Amino acid sequence: MENNLLIKNIGRIVSGDFDDPIVVGDAILVRDGIIEKVGFFDELPLCNMAIDVRGATVCPGLIDSHVHPVIGDYTPRQRVVDFIASSVHGGVTRMISAGEVHMPGRPTGAVGTKALAIVGSKSWDAY
Repeated sequence: MENNLLIKNIGRIVSGDFDDPIVVGDAILVRDGIIEKVGFFDELPLCNMAIDVRGATVCPGLIDSHVHPVIGDYTPRQRVVDFIASSVHGGVTRMISAGEVHMPGRPTGAVGTKALAIVGSKSWDAY
């Protein structure tokens, strides 16, 4: 079954394009997780699910281009999952690691440091 979503009653749609920052319309049609059309509610087809955003502004996800993620979520101090979730709640949908890998007891020798760099790189490949 096709998964359709209509986001309606949008106050302002921000495009993310510096040259044309505002999109004209008050609704967004999403099919199978991909934005198919932006326009006006009365011009778009009905969907099996609708979200009324009650005049909120809708914009593309933000990119945080400088983060220091830790490996794991195993201490109250680090809580990387909470750190990422907090960013998502603020509109961040992508993060770019500044290249530093934090973990308790990290190695200081050349071989251990290289191994940690490889593990750090592979740990975040899918994100």
